[in-house]
Amino acid sequence: MRMMVARALLPMGPADLFASLAFMITNESGELADTARKSLEDMPGNVIQGVIADIHEPSLLDFALHEYVEDHDLALNVLLNTATSDEAVEWAARRCNGRLVEVIGNNQERLVRHPSLVEAIYYNPEAPMAVVTRVFETGVRSGLDLHHIPGFKEIYTSIFGDQAGQELADAEREELGGAAATAEAAAAVIASLPDDLPPPAEDDGVEEDDFMQALREASVQEDEDAAAGAAEDEGKENQPIHALIKTMSVSQKIRMALVGNKTARALLIKDPKPIVALAVLKSPQISPKEVVDFTKNKALSDRVMGQIARNQKWCKDKAVRTGLIKHPKAPAGVVNRWVRTLPERELKSLSKSREVPQHVARLAKNILDMRAKSKK
Repeated sequence: MRMMVARALLPMGPADLFASLAFMITNESGELADTARKSLEDMPGNVIQGVIADIHEPSLLDFALHEYVEDHDLALNVLLNTATSDEAVEWAARRCNGRLVEVIGNNQERLVRHPSLVEAIYYNPEAPMAVVTRVFETGVRSGLDLHHIPGFKEIYTSIFGDQAGQELADAEREELGGAAATAEAAAAVIASLPDDLPPPAEDDGVEEDDFMQALREASVQEDEDAAAGAAEDEGKENQPIHALIKTMSVSQKIRMALVGNKTARALLIKDPKPIVALAVLKSPQISPKEVVDFTKNKALSDRVMGQIARNQKWCKDKAVRTGLIKHPKAPAGVVNRWVRTLPERELKSLSKSREVPQHVARLAKNILDMRAKSKK
């Protein structure tokens, strides 16, 4: 009898059949699940459209969204259904195409109710920058707690301008005191701004279509060796990203830094604007190897080195600590503390090395002398 249901051979309405097949696909395995999926795939699209429109069970809508997220019309029906759970919409917001992202972003009630949607939309490479900006602004103006989003202050400043960003920092430090109050500080600053707030004083950057194409190229290719080879050869695929990044606005560069891949981060970490370079370090995709490579780049700023040195997780890696010790712009207080814990062999190497700052070499030599005296 269960196999007959899976084969869609029992007389039942489309809604009951859809629910039955969804249950088998989700809860069964083997031949039953495979047969049920085949029957679901054979159901006409217009029939499924009608079924989805009448569903009020969140678990069924969740199943439908996972099944049809690539089908614009079916996914749109699920997203517009008020019974669809916020968690399911968040899942879709991270991976659906730009048109569907705009539909999600237009539902301000859901955004305010489920703040994680703001982060999901921001990190979707298919989300147009205009939608991202509007969603983020809605979240801030609604007083949502968005401080957990990597690069919150950078995004905030890129949208509302340097003055608003500075006011936010001042409000946090002087009045509200602490990261937990970031949302309250943002709401207070936004409330004080005029309604006709002008955009940040910067150029418009590249066209939206060109930016999205560069973002896709920087996000899709994840093969490290291929990326390195392409960068060395200055191949055709990477060349547009190199060229476009030079003409991007600050907000576009920040988003590329957070969402793009290793190639994009390697370019943007060198950006002359600290707000862009620091955004690279807040990318959730950054790897330990990249951090080690950053510490070997003597041209990077002291603010970048300071941010790396303050990250306890990264600094557990000996290669990161070694890179910072040898970097001329690393914070001296942190570096000196690490040097004092090094074994004698490494201290001797530092004291004679020409690749380390002079104060590090002197400190290493002084520590060796002190240890020699204590032994005597």
